[in-house]
Amino acid sequence: MAFFDKALSAIPDHPDFLVGKGDVLFAMGRYAEALQHYQKAVTHDPENYKAWLQIGVTLLKLERFDDALEVFRKLRSMNEYDGEVWLGLGISLLSLGQKTEAGDALKNAMRFKPNQPALYYYLALNEQDDDQALRLLLRGYRIDSSNLDIIVELVTRLVRSGRKADAAAFYRKAKAIDPGNPRVVELGDVTTKKT
Repeated sequence: MAFFDKALSAIPDHPDFLVGKGDVLFAMGRYAEALQHYQKAVTHDPENYKAWLQIGVTLLKLERFDDALEVFRKLRSMNEYDGEVWLGLGISLLSLGQKTEAGDALKNAMRFKPNQPALYYYLALNEQDDDQALRLLLRGYRIDSSNLDIIVELVTRLVRSGRKADAAAFYRKAKAIDPGNPRVVELGDVTTKKT
């Protein structure tokens, strides 16, 4: 972060430096601060695609889904072939309860950038059929076997499908990744209950 601080002290309104510092803050989990830097970048460079994309992603992290939806719609008008934009649209719509539109957006994300682990997680969330959801989740898991969201949803769907031994195996993986995570702790109760 020191590099970006020094660069911004020399050129305070440089969009690339603002985005760079925003990226560092985002990686540190300081989403509100990151958002301010991205927004300042687009104030100085309204067509800065990367800054707009990071604004959308950051708004999702802040659970400001209406605002994120607006940003991802703007991004779609800038580049309708970006799978990350379609994923952001799908997540926003799904979070706002617009399942049909979310499904369409997620399918477009699949078409333009299929190797996004989060894509399979959100497709599975939008899927009613547990077997189909499990296929999607396993595909996402093969891309990123440390994605806790995917593993937690795998456990949930496997338990619901009566596949407790498989659920327990994925629960152990989730516990190894983040044993103190409240969702992981809650899963332990589900996988150890007698049926």
